[in-house]
Amino acid sequence: MNQHTMPMRDRMLETDAQLHEQLAQLLARANRRQFWLFFLGADHRILDPIMPMDDHPDLPDEMCESEDLGRIPFAQLIVDRAGSVMEMVGADSIVFVWERPGPPKPTENDLYWARAIACEADRLRVTLRAQFLLHDGGLRRFADAEQRGSGG
Repeated sequence: MNQHTMPMRDRMLETDAQLHEQLAQLLARANRRQFWLFFLGADHRILDPIMPMDDHPDLPDEMCESEDLGRIPFAQLIVDRAGSVMEMVGADSIVFVWERPGPPKPTENDLYWARAIACEADRLRVTLRAQFLLHDGGLRRFADAEQRGSGG
């Protein structure tokens, strides 16, 4: 059995190209505004759970209340919770896929979210493998420079 015919959970996604191809097969194109969290093991395989989440605020720095963390920006809450799930499932890294209908070129809001998540992942020491944008035409990876912005 070659890499392309293996069940998804058995496929090692060691390169960005392999990761991109696997995610593109799973998430063909955008249907609505939401984001997906994928957890990868040390062996670069996708672990359960695969988590789609909607109803996130327009901006990552919108404040929210958390019982254990108090009042914090939403991006911090997402990364903190993703880090907790990583520990529970024994994941080595996470992948964010930002889904939204529209063209493939990232909007300022797309970039703002990607930068906020990358910043919080660095700050909280959560290993962020990659971020992608799922749009009307398919999937594109955020380049490192897009995630870091001019200030990072």
